[in-house]
Amino acid sequence: MSNHAPVLPSPRRPLRVRALVRAASPAMLWLLLCAALGVSACGTDYKSTADTASVIRPEPVRAVFHPSTGPIAVDLVNTSDKPVAIGEFRIEGPDWTSFALVEPVNATVLRPGDRLKLHVKVEAAELLGPGEPIRGAVVEHGDAPEEIAADEYRHGTAHLSFKAAGVVTAVPLEFEDPSWVSQYVLPALIKVLLLVMAFIMPLASLLTWMERKQSAMMQDRIGPNMARVSIGGVTLRLWGLLHIATDGLKMLFKEDFIPRRAHRALYTLAPLFAFVPAMVVFAIVPFGDAVCYGQLFDSLSEADVAQCAAGRGGTPLQIAQIDVGLLYYFAIASLATYGTTLAGWASYNKWAVLGALRASAQMISYEVAIGLTIVGALLCYGTLEPHALVKAQEASHWGLVLQPIAFILFFTAAIAETKRAPFDLPEGESEIIGYFIEYSGMRFGLFFLGEFIEVVFVSALVSTLFLGGWNLPFGILGAHGFSSALTCQLFFLGAGLVLTASGAAIWRASKHAEGVASVIIVLGTIHLVVAVWSAFTGWGTALPHIAIVTIGLLTWGLKVLALCWLQLLIRWTLPRFRYDQLMSLGWKGLLPLSIANIVLTALVVYALAPSAPPAAAPPTGAPPTAVPAAGGTAEAPTPAAAPKSPNPSPAAAGQP
Repeated sequence: MSNHAPVLPSPRRPLRVRALVRAASPAMLWLLLCAALGVSACGTDYKSTADTASVIRPEPVRAVFHPSTGPIAVDLVNTSDKPVAIGEFRIEGPDWTSFALVEPVNATVLRPGDRLKLHVKVEAAELLGPGEPIRGAVVEHGDAPEEIAADEYRHGTAHLSFKAAGVVTAVPLEFEDPSWVSQYVLPALIKVLLLVMAFIMPLASLLTWMERKQSAMMQDRIGPNMARVSIGGVTLRLWGLLHIATDGLKMLFKEDFIPRRAHRALYTLAPLFAFVPAMVVFAIVPFGDAVCYGQLFDSLSEADVAQCAAGRGGTPLQIAQIDVGLLYYFAIASLATYGTTLAGWASYNKWAVLGALRASAQMISYEVAIGLTIVGALLCYGTLEPHALVKAQEASHWGLVLQPIAFILFFTAAIAETKRAPFDLPEGESEIIGYFIEYSGMRFGLFFLGEFIEVVFVSALVSTLFLGGWNLPFGILGAHGFSSALTCQLFFLGAGLVLTASGAAIWRASKHAEGVASVIIVLGTIHLVVAVWSAFTGWGTALPHIAIVTIGLLTWGLKVLALCWLQLLIRWTLPRFRYDQLMSLGWKGLLPLSIANIVLTALVVYALAPSAPPAAAPPTGAPPTAVPAAGGTAEAPTPAAAPKSPNPSPAAAGQP
């Protein structure tokens, strides 16, 4: 007989509320998705949400002129499924005498999808000075009008009216002469603040945490998780993100040591020479197409956005548009070499001098390769302006497709420019060599943060040159919306599946990330609902301008983030080169391949370039005929002469 008491089964513990919520939340989210799908399927059968209010769609919907603006092309597009008669073109409005059609246009018939191109110009000299009131006009007594000097331009308004299918439509025409401050300075300051404070600095700080986390994952370690904060008895670790704040506090309060025999002035300026150029070069990076003022919720065309990108009625999402933008990058980025050189020399330390010499030789060597790799892109796209490079890729193919060799060479040389592993010989810890070996506190922090800002810039520049910038692949999204309802459905379906699967994986991986996982799953569910809504309604081909801008910003940001992650992956994968291997790769590897890529690209471009045949002169006296041009564009017949504004009505002349 056993002396041990029988073991009784313990009573079943009730499930905690937390466990119930954790078990039921995924099911609740999927039930919500199914309910939304049912509502979408049983809803009204819309034909399309595209703009069908007008048979003829003008592009641009509003023409904005500046004193230096030449004639603006206005396309009239037949958006119906039937031929439409169009005619009675005239310019009306308060300042109708200041605007004119470049060539008179007769009535014509537009087939479905055809375009009629008109060119409108402005006589800026007629809008110079205060002007004279029109005889017979009614003057309302109220606020005193703005005083305009004789050498200043006044605001001019008119509209181009025409009749299509019996309906009179008007295209607004505006003339303005904005000040240099309102057109360039204020938008540039706003873009600098948004780009630096909302993207560059947060991402560069986040990269310090990502690098530690990724190295820990690759080396089977826990990584940063000790920094924590207690709020109301609740301890928050936030997956180690608080280490970003602790790094900043440590650098702020650490002793600012200066070697006794150092050159104090150059020792102080060296971190600025390394940090400031890394920030200034972002001025040429386009992070979107353009923003049109007052039209954020309208569906716009390529012509509207191009007009805003030119600074008329909007602003480009680029701090500075410079025709030789990539040369500006080389000019500014080369100044960072002075930062590393002065840091080593001014420290009065032989190990710092060795690091400075290595950094100078490395940066100069690989800048040659970087400069030669972009020549291939110049041959393909014919421009050095980054915004124009992205638009050229949108019209043809991405640089990754046309210049795959240049992409590999440029990315390799750019990583070497950042002086990160496997190209981190200027700061070889195992050799006690580093150009900033005598720096501490925030002086070291500028070198440290500047390195990660260079990582962000390299990713942004590679995205601009080779990955289409803010554009989605295959041209599925334009200024007006998605190319078709099917592409819209596939886009939101793919994004929804990826987000939902990622959220579910995060939910299962860690109980501490349930809140983040829930948000990701909800976002994925919303994308899936939008995909189903588009399938039943045809939605997506005419999106508001603000939606197009938002998608472009997110696309550009995700490309930059992915390239930053790739650089971190390379940094923790490849070992450090020897110095002779580093120089051999630059001068014996990248340089000859860059030259070979230029020769190969030039031969291909020359072989594929179309040869223009001699133009045949039309027979003398033959009247022009209205024929559809290439791409469905119908050019109206042009008579020999016609008045600037045919038979303006009293209202067109501004008379009561």
